[in-house]
Amino acid sequence: MSAKELLFKYKSLIIIILLFLLVFSIRAEAANIGGVPDQMKSYYQDQTGLPYFSEMDSYYNFRLTQDLINHGYLGDTKINGTQWDLHSSYPAGKSAEYPPLIAYLTEIGYVIVNIFAKVPLATVSFWIGAFIASLAVIPAYLLVKKITNDYGGITAGLLVGLAPSYFAHTFAGFFDTDMFNMLIPLLVVMFFVLSFLTNNFRNRTIYASLAAISMLIFTLAWQGWWYIYYLIIASAVIYLIVSKYIFHLKPKQSTEGLNGRLAWFNDKPEVFSLIVFLILSMILMAISLGVTGLLGALTEPINVNQLQAAVQTTSYPNVYISVSELQIPGISEIINGVGGYLPFFFGFFGVIALCWNLRTKKEKKEVPEKKTRKPRRRGKPNRRRKEDTETKAEKVIIKPDIGDQKRNYIFYIVLFTIWLLITIYAMTKGVRFIENFSLPIALSAGIFVGLLYDYIKDHVSNTSYQTIVMAIIVIVVAFSPVATAYGISNAVVPGTDDSMVNSLDWVKNNTSNNTIITSWWDYGHLFTAVADRPVTFDGSSQNSPRAYWVGKALLTSNETLSAGILRMLASSGDMAPLLLDNYTKSSGKSADILSSILGADKQTALTIMTTTYGLTPEQAQNVVQYTHPDNPTPDVLITSSDMIQKAGWWSYFGSWNFTSNNGTNYQYLTAQMNSTTVNNKTLLIGNNAVVAQANGTSISAGLLNTNNIKTNDTNQILNQISTELTTGNGSLVIQPHKLTIISNNTITQTVVSNSSQYSILLINQNNTYISVAMNKELEDSMFTRLFFMGGAGLTHFKSMYGQPGVMVWGVTY
Repeated sequence: MSAKELLFKYKSLIIIILLFLLVFSIRAEAANIGGVPDQMKSYYQDQTGLPYFSEMDSYYNFRLTQDLINHGYLGDTKINGTQWDLHSSYPAGKSAEYPPLIAYLTEIGYVIVNIFAKVPLATVSFWIGAFIASLAVIPAYLLVKKITNDYGGITAGLLVGLAPSYFAHTFAGFFDTDMFNMLIPLLVVMFFVLSFLTNNFRNRTIYASLAAISMLIFTLAWQGWWYIYYLIIASAVIYLIVSKYIFHLKPKQSTEGLNGRLAWFNDKPEVFSLIVFLILSMILMAISLGVTGLLGALTEPINVNQLQAAVQTTSYPNVYISVSELQIPGISEIINGVGGYLPFFFGFFGVIALCWNLRTKKEKKEVPEKKTRKPRRRGKPNRRRKEDTETKAEKVIIKPDIGDQKRNYIFYIVLFTIWLLITIYAMTKGVRFIENFSLPIALSAGIFVGLLYDYIKDHVSNTSYQTIVMAIIVIVVAFSPVATAYGISNAVVPGTDDSMVNSLDWVKNNTSNNTIITSWWDYGHLFTAVADRPVTFDGSSQNSPRAYWVGKALLTSNETLSAGILRMLASSGDMAPLLLDNYTKSSGKSADILSSILGADKQTALTIMTTTYGLTPEQAQNVVQYTHPDNPTPDVLITSSDMIQKAGWWSYFGSWNFTSNNGTNYQYLTAQMNSTTVNNKTLLIGNNAVVAQANGTSISAGLLNTNNIKTNDTNQILNQISTELTTGNGSLVIQPHKLTIISNNTITQTVVSNSSQYSILLINQNNTYISVAMNKELEDSMFTRLFFMGGAGLTHFKSMYGQPGVMVWGVTY
């Protein structure tokens, strides 16, 4: 066999391999952590040189995988037969019932690679997401190639494998369930489509069964699996209705005559595919999830419909309003998420092109050549009529296309229309669903490119030119997703660094096993995985009253109240707020009671509850067992530099007003820029500087060069600020409410202007004053006093360990 014949025979395999290598290599580029300067890379890598995971959910999946390897199930223990996670949301913990495929698959990969070499679990976890996600190019290519041709399949493979909303959650170092969200739905759809297309009874049964098995696998991979299940059912049912009652197509005949009870399916092969899929998938999923679990999952669309309602204000603030993935996306965000304008519009054009192919087609038919009269002599024209000088004539005939191809196009149209509508609706519930929308858009865009080839063939006769034109089209359509994916991979910065990891290692090695870690929820999964200690709340338990109480502990200037809040949360979690809610029937009143008693001693707390708030002695005693336990659980508080930028959220929740159902967003200089007017001049706070704009001129005082200032004299410092914050004529743009100067472990504070809404903190480091601008409500907050002032003057918080940007505090009562 010649090389050309071999190339033709294995063309599809070669294309698949090249597609996989391309998308995987771009994902693998993330391992170089290109967003980090070369001299800093080791700071973001573990001792083996492996970069830390890129986001915090990866650490949750890593910990659950460790659980599976260590004792055969997810979580720390089993309670009444339920896998239970005692590290999250301590002390009650939470269910560890979680889609287990990521843990199962990683364990299998870990076992296999360790047959050949000793490879840490972290390394396998680091790479497996990129590998699995890149496999999505295979069904994308095969499905669209089946519908159109290689050009369409290649385009679909690239657009699916590199869709930015998908790629951004599946590059090397991103260990999360997103890796399955393109691959497995594609397998379900592809196998069901193949079952619909084939006329062979045996193949139809096999493909429908494979679709059902893929459906089972999807239930183990992601909790939102049900959307693809309903898509298959709706597409099949609507297709059967449309093909029969709108297009009046005759029943499709099976190539094999069935006998007995199956004979009814002889002219209903599509119905047979649907029934096999429904029955087998229901049986498999019921075995996997249990009947109750399956029924609960199938009613999940009701909860998704209420998803946006869930992020609205409630008695306690709802943390989900701070989760970016639940924000409603704009059109530009959607277009960028699917790979740019061409993939976006081509995706819709694909459905239109399929509809166009349903039209009644025209065929060109050659007719016999007409004989022509002999030409007359010059000068003697034929006045009777003109002679036909054509050698060929075209005759247009109409031939209705009612074959299998038309049936197939109808099914594709129904499938992709419903798929697009479902995912468009889902995007009204949050940015996270752009990823789901990317899948049908990418496949449909591939279909459009494939169908373009038919048009090119009709207008370009040279096959080489046809190839060149189609190659250009594929490159142009895929350029934006490829470039965007490459840009994402080359801008990766790990989600943590040595400072945090070393601090957590210290906690693991120097505190008791029952010590609780409290901080803002974002890093909770990292804390539990590295320090192996329970946390107050994390990314799987953040939406609870704890958000309010931790925010209040950071925002308040009352040290005893802050320590009392942490004691309550570490020892009893939500029990006190929930118990008081039961007594008062008002979360606002419960919060007032707790705010009054948590900073007081036990006896005073009892008196306050019975005399001020009217609780019975028995009720008060029930409450203090949770707020003032005799043996409080050991607790450490971690403050870190990332919490400066997150201050807008923890202060928002910590300042929650239960009457108006809102909070106030207070910020440090690195938070989102806000503006206010001071003395008819606009003040902006953000982007590492205090920025004043007056008369069109912007002035920054983010970093004050004060080499000539050798004292902590407030007036001299103010003069220096005045020099920095001027409009050019020497006038001071703003004055702080309070000026705090930290130099040589000495803190000096001066109230400068009672009318100002902002304060300035100056930290002297090597004769350079770094300025921190903040809302005045933050100037004496516990976070400011702990993180910026080093805990000076505090008695309930003791510095236990510190690294650049991270401080571990022991909390005493």
